[in-house]
Amino acid sequence: FPLAGGATDFHKGSSINLESPWAARAREALKFIPIIEWLPAYQWNECFLKDLSGGITLGCILVAQSLAHADLCKVSLIHGPYSCMAPPLLYSIFGTCVHSSIGTGGLVALLTGEQLAGYGDLEERTRAGGIFTLLVGLVITLMGI
Repeated sequence: FPLAGGATDFHKGSSINLESPWAARAREALKFIPIIEWLPAYQWNECFLKDLSGGITLGCILVAQSLAHADLCKVSLIHGPYSCMAPPLLYSIFGTCVHSSIGTGGLVALLTGEQLAGYGDLEERTRAGGIFTLLVGLVITLMGI
């Protein structure tokens, strides 16, 4: 016989929500922080040394590449390595695509440098480049929502 609120029984398929609020919040966190789901299932014995070797190799390549891209942008060179280290670290926590390539690009660096060329000295261009990057990231985030 039907129960109050339209539920028919306390078994699976019931319209009564018996789940705790914390479980619902945890499931929502999995949508926005996927590392919570895949890190416990990571096969450390099989994959860690290979992933570490790949990360070190990629890091060595990206240091030189990021310095060149910062020079193309006409900003302070120290911001080049920052732009190659921060995005992959953040994407490893919040990203959902295993095969995504995160980092700087030569064409984007060149176009950004052309836009920043009208600004005064190196410090002002660097500050403007940071603001420009933040605005572009904000627009892309809003497009994703």
